Amino acid sequence: MNTRDMLYFTEIYKKKSITSAAESLYVLPQALSKAVQKMEQDLGVPLLVRSSKGVTITEYGEIFYESARKITASYADMVNSLNDLKKQEKGFLRMASAFGILRLLSPEFIHAFTEKYQEIHLDYMEFPDIYTEENVKNRKYDVGLVPYIKEDPDLEYIPLFSREIYFVVNEKSQFYNEKEISVRDMSKEPVIIENSNFLIHHIMLETCRREGVNLDIYFNTSGFSLCYKLCKEHEGNTVSMDFIFHDMAGDNRELRMIPFVENPMWKVAAVKRKDMPLTKNIRAFLAFAKEWCRTL
Repeated sequence: MNTRDMLYFTEIYKKKSITSAAESLYVLPQALSKAVQKMEQDLGVPLLVRSSKGVTITEYGEIFYESARKITASYADMVNSLNDLKKQEKGFLRMASAFGILRLLSPEFIHAFTEKYQEIHLDYMEFPDIYTEENVKNRKYDVGLVPYIKEDPDLEYIPLFSREIYFVVNEKSQFYNEKEISVRDMSKEPVIIENSNFLIHHIMLETCRREGVNLDIYFNTSGFSLCYKLCKEHEGNTVSMDFIFHDMAGDNRELRMIPFVENPMWKVAAVKRKDMPLTKNIRAFLAFAKEWCRTL
């Protein structure tokens, strides 16, 4: 018996049919039947009851399935980890970044890293915040740059920097001349904010929740560009970090950036999977990122 046999059985268990399982595994039904018969002989217990309507899993089969499922999943994780390590040993490093972070770090961050570590081929891509962590957890990327509130138990977080979140108002807002504002006041006018794929959305909702305030969201967007466009058109106000404001508003006096009394923060960290070895490439990237962010 081997992991392939166990994989066969887990598929039969899910499909409750040898024929359907064979189709999804691209093997002959006869090969599956022989594999199950061999496992039953090795274990000395019946795993299936066969009939013209399909198969019924025995009590022995139920117990076997739970163990086989865990073993095959663990084996797949091991193979993926080995493949990840082989790619890094060949000089490849995959980095996922949440939107906005590389905007602050600048393209020079990437250029300087690749110049310093010419033996490392850095493959990078930007995603909405929540997908960045998922891509690292799912092994599509080796490391990530993400904003965060709570730490995912499967990931290791290396804090890099934080940025204050500001209230951005248009000239028609009653708060335009205020020096600071509370989230309670903010809720008195419509707010345009990035949708729940972005952490700033959850940070502001959590800040409002702590203050017992319901946030009046006029529109959820898929990016800060539309937030600023609608704000300039007097459709409502928005929230943003300073570096985004300076890029989007520039010298335009139609918009103002006002600090919150509650001081909500946009915290950013580098992340890697806890089960991913701290390889030479990852160690180099983390050290470089930490040193780069000291000057922000």
